Order: sequence, then structure tokens, then C-alpha cells
Amino acid sequence: MPRVQRPDGAEIEWRIQSEAGPLVAIALMATQPPAACSGIVEALGLDHRVLTYDLRGAGASSRVGPYDIETDAADFAAVVDGAGGDALAIALGDGGRRAVRAAAERPDLIHTVVVSGELPLGPISMAGSREALADSPAVLEALLGMLETDYRMGLRTMLASSGESGWGEPALYARLDAIEAYSPREASVQRVRAWTEDDSRQHARALGDRLWYLHFPGNAWFKGSLEAIRRGLPEARFEPVSEGVISRPQENAAAVRRILAARRAAA
Repeated sequence: MPRVQRPDGAEIEWRIQSEAGPLVAIALMATQPPAACSGIVEALGLDHRVLTYDLRGAGASSRVGPYDIETDAADFAAVVDGAGGDALAIALGDGGRRAVRAAAERPDLIHTVVVSGELPLGPISMAGSREALADSPAVLEALLGMLETDYRMGLRTMLASSGESGWGEPALYARLDAIEAYSPREASVQRVRAWTEDDSRQHARALGDRLWYLHFPGNAWFKGSLEAIRRGLPEARFEPVSEGVISRPQENAAAVRRILAARRAAA
């Protein structure tokens, strides 16, 4: 597998599905192994080059920190550069922060960011809705404490409230096993904490209409946040989907194709 070497010596492993077509780069949530997005990789890989990679500290990449948003954004840009650039990025969870920062700082590498879900890009405790679990600093701190003391239970709590469907016990256990094998607790806890404190709204606003949301309801952490996101990002574009890229890969792949087709038509 190809690897990108970073200035601090870390090596980031990445992979490409297919060899022809526009580049789509996937910025998964830090705890998610690339296999989590296999459905949309397969769906888009029919006519796109689809890039996935391992964050530093996870998978086959170097176990070298720091595990923060700024470093991860720079790593993401470097991986996209290694794959040839001119990419649309699909982002989940804290991957939204990585993607909008990389796209704002390197528009030559990432022309469009598509966020999956109703994910605010400011501090999580300012989700914009009292219905959102993330609106409570005490609840966030409790989650971080759970991840630190009982990593598997903390992960289970996050997955169960994500808004994605299909979490029967066998599937849930298999996903938890995969996450534990892929992303060690130390790296995951630091990244989740950095996510709760980060503010990437300035970078998101800089993207203007290069930022899209494929939004769906159901994530208890950010319930009711969509209107606040719309107000804070007046130039961003929004399209509803029934669920996210993991549960409904074909539906989301079709939306990504429409976004790319609109960009080509406007060029």
C-alpha cells in the first residue's frame, strides 16, 4: 500500500479503489476503520477513484501523535495530494473538521466537501439545540470519561446514538471488535476530546457553496442542530437523505454524483 511520509516522521497509509474517474476522498470519523465505508466505496468505485486511509495512530499508519484536528487535517491534505488532488471529500464525524480545514487551506487539492449528517462545525457543546445531547458539557465529559475507563462501552454509546440503522447485536459487536482492533483507546480519546473543543466554523464559511450537507435526522448527539447549521453557514448547500453513507451507500453515492455533475456543468 502507498504511504505518505509527514515532516514529523509519521507515515500515513492510503489506498485507492479503481483507477479511473474523479477522485473522491473519504474522511471517516476517527474511530471508524475504512471497512465501515465499504458500501459507498464500492458504489462510487464503479466510475470514481475512491481514496481511503488510516489516520496516524490507527490501522497500518505510524503510532505517532499528536492526535488533534490540525495535524489530522494536514495529514488528510497530504494524502489527497499523494493521490493526485482535485478531490471531493466525503466527511463523517470529526472527519468534517479535517475536511473543511484541508479544503479551506488547500482548495487546489479539495474542491468540495460533503458532510454526512447534521454535524455542527463549531464547539460541540454549542450544537445549537437544547434537544442535542452534545449541548450538555456534563454529558460530553461523561462520554469522555466512559471512553477512558471502559472504551468498548463508550464506543457502544456513540454508535447506538449515531442515527445510523441496522445495529442488531451481531452487527454491533462486529463493529466494536473492528474499532478496538483499528483505533487504540489513547488515540481515540484524544481525538474525541479535540473534536469537542474544536471550532472549524471559519474554515467552513470560507468554503461558501463548496460545502454540502447530506443531512438526515436521528443522531441524538446533534438532534435539532440543522437550523443552527444553516444560519451559521448561509452559503452552504443542503440536501436531505434518509440515512448516512454507512447505512445507505447507494442513496448517498447518487447524491455525490449529482453534486459532481452540477460542478462540471457550472465549470
